[in-house]
Amino acid sequence: MRRGIKILQDLTLKELFYLWVAIGIGFAMIYYLLSFIPQSSLLYQNQPINHGISDFFTMVYFSFITLTSTGYGDVVPLGISKILSIAEIFLGLAVFGFLISKLISARQQSIIEELYDISFEETVSRMRSSLYVYRANISRIIDRINLTRRVKTFDLTDLESNLEGLKSSVSRVKRFLISESKKPVTKVDELTLNLLFNGLSLSITRITEILDLLNYKRYDWKRKTITKYVLSCVASIKELEELYREKAIKEELKNLLKNLDDSLKRLEDLMK
Repeated sequence: MRRGIKILQDLTLKELFYLWVAIGIGFAMIYYLLSFIPQSSLLYQNQPINHGISDFFTMVYFSFITLTSTGYGDVVPLGISKILSIAEIFLGLAVFGFLISKLISARQQSIIEELYDISFEETVSRMRSSLYVYRANISRIIDRINLTRRVKTFDLTDLESNLEGLKSSVSRVKRFLISESKKPVTKVDELTLNLLFNGLSLSITRITEILDLLNYKRYDWKRKTITKYVLSCVASIKELEELYREKAIKEELKNLLKNLDDSLKRLEDLMK
């Protein structure tokens, strides 16, 4: 019994449908063979069904009506056919039940996949947006520095706050792209990788620009918090970069990772 249930569970939707049809035709053939035995086959309108082609189709009709447990009553089983029709009802309903279950499961899986795709796209969009917001904020800070006459009075609070936000964004990207087993996530496509790594590369370039500007203005920016946030971002991005460099990737992403590596080295030099 359990083995039969396991077999039915392992069948695909198409295989279950074919099995259900095969059961209907198989029982129809059995009824046809029983028509050669008196009082063992079927009655149609109170007349025994014979052995012609049209009689066989009547048996097919009765078999599928029995499978669906409809039972119009125009065809009546006799003798051993009564037992067979009962067995056919149970067998047909069991297979039909698994068939309906598979249909519902397939629909649920389709809905889950649609929700996953939406969630996946929203997650990528949020990460890219957070990186973009960071770069926009850094651009405003750069403009403010350029407009400030006395650079020594410039407040680094905004820069620290934005670097902390970048650190959080980089951490989210890292969790998204690295599995729990510390391996690259295989479900992420090449386009998404390009978009995320490009966002990270532009963000690192922005840090380098503002630090170069502060050095040019002879501003002492090397505070403990700034150093901590920048080095944390560098470490996380380098881990991502090293993992995905070993993966089979296209030339465009390879070049992007190379440029990102150059930007990280330039930033590390600034932090010394």
